Amino acid sequence: MKSRNIAFLTGALICMLSAPAMPQSSKNWVDIKDPKELRAIYSNKTFRGKAFGEPFVAHYRSDGKGILISGELRTPRTWEVKGKDQVCVTDAMATNCFKFQRNKTNRNEIVATQVKDRFLLQFTVEDGIPEF
Repeated sequence: MKSRNIAFLTGALICMLSAPAMPQSSKNWVDIKDPKELRAIYSNKTFRGKAFGEPFVAHYRSDGKGILISGELRTPRTWEVKGKDQVCVTDAMATNCFKFQRNKTNRNEIVATQVKDRFLLQFTVEDGIPEF
């Protein structure tokens, strides 16, 4: 089971499998449907959160490259905006596409929904990244 969790984590940003409901129904979340805003979320940003109880950090550069760090695992990846409302992230394991929502009161709090399996993903966005 642990290898399955790690495989999913490397293919996704984070997975909050225990999330009770889709934020779309909440008035506290705003859909992001602007490619410019999606690029801004990923361009020279650091994502922080927990997945499967383990902390992770992901760094994304504006050139479409990134890295996910979880424990000892470091997974290079690429990202690109698709259409008006999705970002697709690719690594050696898979490509996963996400739709995004931003918290109305904390713009750095993001919820993403994986398009294929509808998993909820939640993370905090910070400005800046280290060199990698």
